[in-house]
Amino acid sequence: MEASQKWFEENGFTLDAVLNHQEIIPFVKTYLFKRNLFTLSYLIFNLIFLVLLLATLLIQTIYNSLSLSEAFLWFAYGCSLTFALIPFHEAIHGVAYKYCGAPKVSFSANWKKLYFMAIADKFVATRKPFYLIGLSPFIIISALFLLLAFIGTGGQQIMFFTVLFFHASMCAGDFGLMSYFIEQQDKEVATYDDAKNELTYFYIK
Repeated sequence: MEASQKWFEENGFTLDAVLNHQEIIPFVKTYLFKRNLFTLSYLIFNLIFLVLLLATLLIQTIYNSLSLSEAFLWFAYGCSLTFALIPFHEAIHGVAYKYCGAPKVSFSANWKKLYFMAIADKFVATRKPFYLIGLSPFIIISALFLLLAFIGTGGQQIMFFTVLFFHASMCAGDFGLMSYFIEQQDKEVATYDDAKNELTYFYIK
């Protein structure tokens, strides 16, 4: 559904927050440190993947005779693969937007601050569609690499668990934005992007 600010006002919504796409980090930090389902899930998943990574490093180097230099090389492969997955991550957001009815999706990057965005210009997303859009990359990529990690062998497991941990940590923006929605759980929330002005508006009623 496309809309304008006037549409929100006519339907009883009031403007609650405006997110500048070039200043996303302060907004995300504010809501990532709230205590709710999404922020706790973000913390727990990151801890789980970190423990799995460290355990795999120990097992492969102590019990499977992988040298430290070989283990570090596989770890480096995992870091590189994580960054290579960024377009795939954003593409999943884009597909989810399309599934929810967005007529067009574009992508933006801030290379200086190293964050990336999928933008659905003038498309109104309410709570449930936004959760689907926000969670899809984390769920799909995590499930894929968990499977690969458990069927992989030797250094491959180090690489795949490295991807799991660093990809999860890089989902901070997604979980921070979903945290905003859940913090307004007693209200109806809707958001839309203004691609031209690089802004995202959040309305409540």
